[in-house]
Amino acid sequence: MMAVYDLLAPHYDAVTGDSAAEAAFIHGLIERRHPQAATLLDLACGTGSITARLAGAYQVSGLDISPGMLALAREKLPGGTRLYLADMTSFRLDASFDVIVCAYQGLNHLLSLAAWQSCFDRACQHLNRGGLFVFDIATLSHLERMASLPRIVQEFAGHYLLIRVRTADRKTFDWHIEVYELQPDGKYRLLTQTIRLTSFPLADIKEALRARFTSVEVISDADGDRAWFACRKARCLPARAHGSSWPGHPGALRRARLRRGVRADHRLARAYPARPEGPLPVAEGAVPAAEGPASALGSSAPVVPGSAVPAAAGGSTS
Repeated sequence: MMAVYDLLAPHYDAVTGDSAAEAAFIHGLIERRHPQAATLLDLACGTGSITARLAGAYQVSGLDISPGMLALAREKLPGGTRLYLADMTSFRLDASFDVIVCAYQGLNHLLSLAAWQSCFDRACQHLNRGGLFVFDIATLSHLERMASLPRIVQEFAGHYLLIRVRTADRKTFDWHIEVYELQPDGKYRLLTQTIRLTSFPLADIKEALRARFTSVEVISDADGDRAWFACRKARCLPARAHGSSWPGHPGALRRARLRRGVRADHRLARAYPARPEGPLPVAEGAVPAAEGPASALGSSAPVVPGSAVPAAAGGSTS
Protein backbone atom coordinates (compact mmCIF):
# COMPACT_ATOMS: atom_id res chain seq x y z
CA MET A 1 0.00 0.00 0.00
CA MET A 2 1.32 3.45 -0.91
CA ALA A 3 1.65 5.94 1.94
CA VAL A 4 -1.14 8.52 1.88
CA TYR A 5 -0.38 11.45 -0.46
CA ASP A 6 2.76 9.87 -1.97
CA LEU A 7 0.99 9.74 -5.32
CA LEU A 8 -0.10 13.38 -5.11
CA ALA A 9 3.04 14.72 -3.41
CA PRO A 10 4.47 16.38 -6.58
CA HIS A 11 1.29 18.53 -6.89
CA TYR A 12 0.61 19.15 -3.20
CA ASP A 13 2.16 22.62 -2.95
CA ALA A 14 0.48 23.87 -6.11
CA VAL A 15 -2.91 22.73 -4.85
CA THR A 16 -2.61 24.03 -1.28
CA GLY A 17 -1.22 27.41 -2.30
CA ASP A 18 1.08 29.82 -0.51
CA SER A 19 1.68 28.85 3.13
CA ALA A 20 2.90 32.31 4.19
CA ALA A 21 -0.31 33.33 5.98
CA GLU A 22 -0.53 29.97 7.73
CA ALA A 23 3.07 30.14 8.94
CA ALA A 24 2.66 33.77 10.05
CA PHE A 25 -0.40 32.84 12.12
CA ILE A 26 1.48 29.99 13.81
CA HIS A 27 4.50 32.20 14.47
CA GLY A 28 2.31 34.91 15.99
CA LEU A 29 0.58 32.38 18.21
CA ILE A 30 3.91 31.02 19.43
CA GLU A 31 5.25 34.54 20.06
CA ARG A 32 2.20 35.29 22.19
CA ARG A 33 2.05 32.01 24.11
CA HIS A 34 5.72 30.93 24.31
CA PRO A 35 8.07 33.75 23.22
CA GLN A 36 11.17 31.95 24.56
CA ALA A 37 10.65 28.97 22.24
CA ALA A 38 13.73 27.92 20.25
CA THR A 39 13.04 24.39 18.94
CA LEU A 40 10.01 23.21 16.97
CA LEU A 41 8.70 19.89 15.63
CA ASP A 42 6.23 20.00 12.73
CA LEU A 43 3.98 16.92 12.93
CA ALA A 44 2.57 15.70 9.62
CA CYS A 45 4.89 18.25 8.02
CA GLY A 46 4.10 17.10 4.47
CA THR A 47 6.27 18.82 1.89
CA GLY A 48 7.74 21.12 4.55
CA SER A 49 6.25 24.38 3.28
CA ILE A 50 5.28 25.61 6.74
CA THR A 51 8.36 24.01 8.32
CA ALA A 52 10.62 25.94 5.94
CA ARG A 53 8.90 29.27 6.67
CA LEU A 54 9.34 28.73 10.42
CA ALA A 55 12.99 27.72 10.02
CA GLY A 56 14.08 31.35 10.17
CA ALA A 57 12.70 31.74 13.69
CA TYR A 58 13.25 28.28 15.21
CA GLN A 59 15.44 25.23 14.97
CA VAL A 60 12.93 23.07 13.14
CA SER A 61 12.40 19.34 12.66
CA GLY A 62 9.70 17.58 10.66
CA LEU A 63 7.80 14.30 10.97
CA ASP A 64 5.56 12.60 8.43
CA ILE A 65 4.60 9.08 7.42
CA SER A 66 4.83 9.77 3.69
CA PRO A 67 8.32 9.27 2.24
CA GLY A 68 7.30 11.15 -0.91
CA MET A 69 6.35 14.19 1.15
CA LEU A 70 9.57 14.05 3.19
CA ALA A 71 11.67 13.87 0.03
CA LEU A 72 10.13 17.17 -1.11
CA ALA A 73 10.53 18.69 2.37
CA ARG A 74 14.24 17.84 2.30
CA GLU A 75 14.70 20.06 -0.76
CA LYS A 76 13.23 23.12 1.03
CA LEU A 77 14.88 22.88 4.43
CA PRO A 78 18.34 23.91 5.63
CA GLY A 79 21.02 21.22 5.53
CA GLY A 80 21.08 19.14 8.67
CA THR A 81 17.38 19.60 9.44
CA ARG A 82 16.13 16.42 11.10
CA LEU A 83 13.24 14.73 9.29
CA TYR A 84 11.56 11.71 10.84
CA LEU A 85 9.61 9.04 8.98
CA ALA A 86 7.07 8.01 11.61
CA ASP A 87 3.41 7.72 12.63
CA MET A 88 2.12 10.71 14.63
CA THR A 89 0.29 8.36 17.03
CA SER A 90 3.30 6.28 18.08
CA PHE A 91 6.54 8.18 17.39
CA ARG A 92 9.37 8.10 19.96
CA LEU A 93 12.28 10.37 19.14
CA ASP A 94 15.62 11.03 20.78
CA ALA A 95 14.76 14.74 21.15
CA SER A 96 12.31 17.08 22.86
CA PHE A 97 11.00 20.44 21.70
CA ASP A 98 9.73 23.80 22.93
CA VAL A 99 6.88 23.76 20.40
CA ILE A 100 5.08 21.02 18.47
CA VAL A 101 2.73 22.07 15.66
CA CYS A 102 0.41 20.14 13.35
CA ALA A 103 -1.13 22.25 10.59
CA TYR A 104 -3.34 21.66 7.54
CA GLN A 105 -5.75 19.49 9.57
CA GLY A 106 -3.38 16.57 10.04
CA LEU A 107 -5.31 15.29 13.06
CA ASN A 108 -8.42 14.75 10.92
CA HIS A 109 -6.71 11.79 9.26
CA LEU A 110 -6.83 9.85 12.55
CA LEU A 111 -10.17 8.05 12.54
CA SER A 112 -10.81 7.48 16.26
CA LEU A 113 -10.69 9.69 19.32
CA ALA A 114 -8.32 7.15 20.87
CA ALA A 115 -5.89 7.81 17.99
CA TRP A 116 -6.15 11.56 18.61
CA GLN A 117 -5.43 10.92 22.29
CA SER A 118 -2.39 8.84 21.37
CA CYS A 119 -1.10 11.73 19.28
CA PHE A 120 -1.70 14.09 22.22
CA ASP A 121 0.26 11.70 24.46
CA ARG A 122 3.18 11.61 22.01
CA ALA A 123 3.20 15.40 21.73
CA CYS A 124 3.13 15.79 25.51
CA GLN A 125 6.00 13.34 25.98
CA HIS A 126 8.16 15.18 23.43
CA LEU A 127 7.59 18.71 24.72
CA ASN A 128 9.99 20.40 27.08
CA ARG A 129 8.60 21.67 30.39
CA GLY A 130 6.14 24.47 29.64
CA GLY A 131 6.20 23.59 25.93
CA LEU A 132 3.43 24.60 23.54
CA PHE A 133 1.29 22.29 21.38
CA VAL A 134 -0.49 23.96 18.44
CA PHE A 135 -2.74 22.28 15.87
CA ASP A 136 -5.76 22.94 13.69
CA ILE A 137 -8.72 20.80 12.66
CA ALA A 138 -11.51 20.76 10.12
CA THR A 139 -14.74 20.76 12.08
CA LEU A 140 -17.58 18.29 11.60
CA SER A 141 -19.75 21.06 10.16
CA HIS A 142 -17.09 21.77 7.53
CA LEU A 143 -16.81 18.11 6.54
CA GLU A 144 -20.59 17.88 6.29
CA ARG A 145 -20.71 20.99 4.12
CA MET A 146 -18.04 19.57 1.82
CA ALA A 147 -20.02 16.34 1.51
CA SER A 148 -23.08 18.32 0.44
CA LEU A 149 -21.31 19.72 -2.65
CA PRO A 150 -21.58 17.74 -5.90
CA ARG A 151 -17.85 18.15 -6.58
CA ILE A 152 -14.97 20.61 -6.31
CA VAL A 153 -12.73 21.46 -9.24
CA GLN A 154 -9.51 23.47 -9.19
CA GLU A 155 -7.13 24.29 -12.03
CA PHE A 156 -3.44 24.64 -11.23
CA ALA A 157 -0.42 24.98 -13.54
CA GLY A 158 -2.33 23.47 -16.44
CA HIS A 159 -3.51 20.49 -14.36
CA TYR A 160 -6.93 19.90 -12.81
CA LEU A 161 -7.89 18.71 -9.34
CA LEU A 162 -11.31 17.17 -8.79
CA ILE A 163 -12.59 16.25 -5.31
CA ARG A 164 -15.82 14.52 -4.33
CA VAL A 165 -16.56 14.14 -0.61
CA ARG A 166 -19.01 11.48 0.49
CA THR A 167 -20.17 10.10 3.83
CA ALA A 168 -22.41 7.19 4.74
CA ASP A 169 -22.69 7.87 8.48
CA ARG A 170 -21.78 11.59 8.91
CA LYS A 171 -18.87 10.44 11.03
CA THR A 172 -16.21 9.51 8.48
CA PHE A 173 -15.82 11.31 5.17
CA ASP A 174 -14.20 9.86 2.06
CA TRP A 175 -12.40 12.42 -0.11
CA HIS A 176 -12.15 10.95 -3.61
CA ILE A 177 -9.31 12.90 -5.23
CA GLU A 178 -8.52 12.92 -8.96
CA VAL A 179 -5.64 14.82 -10.53
CA TYR A 180 -5.69 15.27 -14.30
CA GLU A 181 -1.97 15.70 -14.93
CA LEU A 182 -1.06 17.51 -18.16
CA GLN A 183 1.48 15.58 -20.23
CA PRO A 184 4.03 16.98 -22.73
CA ASP A 185 1.89 15.75 -25.65
CA GLY A 186 -1.11 17.77 -24.40
CA LYS A 187 -3.00 14.76 -23.08
CA TYR A 188 -3.87 14.13 -19.44
CA ARG A 189 -2.85 11.33 -17.11
CA LEU A 190 -5.33 10.52 -14.35
CA LEU A 191 -4.07 10.03 -10.78
CA THR A 192 -6.61 8.93 -8.18
CA GLN A 193 -6.55 8.50 -4.43
CA THR A 194 -9.14 8.31 -1.64
CA ILE A 195 -8.45 9.92 1.74
CA ARG A 196 -10.67 9.25 4.77
CA LEU A 197 -11.16 12.01 7.35
CA THR A 198 -13.15 12.50 10.54
CA SER A 199 -13.60 15.06 13.27
CA PHE A 200 -15.02 15.32 16.78
CA PRO A 201 -16.97 17.89 18.81
CA LEU A 202 -14.77 20.69 20.15
CA ALA A 203 -15.85 19.86 23.72
CA ASP A 204 -14.53 16.28 23.37
CA ILE A 205 -11.22 17.51 22.00
CA LYS A 206 -10.83 20.07 24.80
CA GLU A 207 -11.59 17.39 27.42
CA ALA A 208 -8.89 15.12 25.97
CA LEU A 209 -6.39 17.99 25.92
CA ARG A 210 -7.13 19.08 29.49
CA ALA A 211 -6.21 15.60 30.72
CA ARG A 212 -2.69 16.20 29.38
CA PHE A 213 -2.14 19.96 28.99
CA THR A 214 -3.03 23.26 30.63
CA SER A 215 -4.20 26.66 29.37
CA VAL A 216 -6.16 25.16 26.47
CA GLU A 217 -7.12 27.88 23.96
CA VAL A 218 -9.50 27.43 21.01
CA ILE A 219 -9.58 29.86 18.07
CA SER A 220 -12.39 29.26 15.58
CA ASP A 221 -12.91 30.98 12.24
CA ALA A 222 -16.03 33.00 11.52
CA ASP A 223 -17.68 30.21 9.53
CA GLY A 224 -16.99 27.48 12.07
CA ASP A 225 -15.17 25.44 9.42
CA ARG A 226 -11.82 25.37 11.14
CA ALA A 227 -10.50 25.56 14.70
CA TRP A 228 -7.00 26.08 16.11
CA PHE A 229 -5.95 24.71 19.50
CA ALA A 230 -3.02 25.91 21.60
CA CYS A 231 -2.08 24.43 24.99
CA ARG A 232 0.89 24.20 27.34
CA LYS A 233 2.49 21.07 28.71
CA ALA A 234 1.51 20.35 32.30
CA ARG A 235 2.19 16.72 33.05
CA CYS A 236 1.96 13.55 31.00
CA LEU A 237 0.06 10.68 32.58
CA PRO A 238 -1.26 8.74 29.55
CA ALA A 239 -4.35 6.65 30.20
CA ARG A 240 -3.86 2.90 30.27
CA ALA A 241 -7.18 2.47 28.45
CA HIS A 242 -5.68 3.22 25.03
CA GLY A 243 -2.35 1.50 25.51
CA SER A 244 -0.07 4.51 25.76
CA SER A 245 1.46 4.06 29.21
CA TRP A 246 5.07 5.24 29.54
CA PRO A 247 7.18 2.93 31.72
CA GLY A 248 9.17 5.72 33.36
CA HIS A 249 6.36 8.03 34.45
CA PRO A 250 5.56 8.32 38.20
CA GLY A 251 2.35 6.30 38.01
CA ALA A 252 4.22 3.28 36.64
CA LEU A 253 6.84 3.55 39.38
CA ARG A 254 4.21 3.78 42.11
CA ARG A 255 2.44 0.70 40.78
CA ALA A 256 5.73 -1.18 40.72
CA ARG A 257 6.48 -0.24 44.32
CA LEU A 258 3.03 -1.30 45.50
CA ARG A 259 3.28 -4.59 43.64
CA ARG A 260 6.71 -5.52 44.91
CA GLY A 261 6.78 -3.70 48.24
CA VAL A 262 10.28 -2.39 47.50
CA ARG A 263 11.83 0.56 45.69
CA ALA A 264 11.83 -0.35 42.01
CA ASP A 265 13.54 2.67 40.47
CA HIS A 266 16.86 1.00 39.60
CA ARG A 267 15.34 -2.16 38.17
CA LEU A 268 12.84 -0.21 36.05
CA ALA A 269 15.60 2.08 34.87
CA ARG A 270 17.58 -0.93 33.66
CA ALA A 271 14.52 -2.46 31.97
CA TYR A 272 13.41 0.78 30.32
CA PRO A 273 16.28 3.11 29.38
CA ALA A 274 15.60 6.82 29.75
CA ARG A 275 16.18 7.40 26.01
CA PRO A 276 13.16 5.90 24.19
CA GLU A 277 13.58 3.95 21.02
CA GLY A 278 12.50 5.76 17.87
CA PRO A 279 13.07 6.34 14.19
CA LEU A 280 16.41 7.70 13.09
CA PRO A 281 16.37 10.97 11.17
CA VAL A 282 15.85 10.41 7.47
CA ALA A 283 19.16 10.79 5.64
CA GLU A 284 19.42 13.39 2.93
CA GLY A 285 18.41 11.91 -0.43
CA ALA A 286 17.28 8.58 1.00
CA VAL A 287 13.70 8.15 2.23
CA PRO A 288 12.47 4.58 2.86
CA ALA A 289 8.92 3.43 2.19
CA ALA A 290 6.16 3.58 4.78
CA GLU A 291 2.40 3.17 5.14
CA GLY A 292 -0.34 4.96 7.04
CA PRO A 293 -1.86 8.39 7.66
CA ALA A 294 0.00 11.54 6.69
CA SER A 295 -0.53 15.27 6.56
CA ALA A 296 -3.80 16.78 5.43
CA LEU A 297 -4.53 18.15 1.98
CA GLY A 298 -4.50 21.84 2.87
CA SER A 299 -7.50 24.06 2.28
CA SER A 300 -5.86 27.44 1.75
CA ALA A 301 -6.12 27.46 -2.07
CA PRO A 302 -9.40 28.46 -3.76
CA VAL A 303 -11.62 25.75 -5.22
CA VAL A 304 -14.47 26.06 -7.69
CA PRO A 305 -17.51 23.77 -7.28
CA GLY A 306 -18.84 22.24 -10.45
CA SER A 307 -16.23 23.35 -13.01
CA ALA A 308 -15.47 21.22 -16.04
CA VAL A 309 -12.44 18.93 -16.22
CA PRO A 310 -10.77 17.49 -19.31
CA ALA A 311 -10.93 13.87 -20.40
CA ALA A 312 -7.98 11.82 -19.20
CA ALA A 313 -5.63 9.83 -21.36
CA GLY A 314 -3.48 6.96 -20.16
CA GLY A 315 -3.72 4.72 -17.14
CA SER A 316 -5.26 5.45 -13.73
CA THR A 317 -3.05 5.07 -10.68
CA SER A 318 -4.41 4.53 -7.18
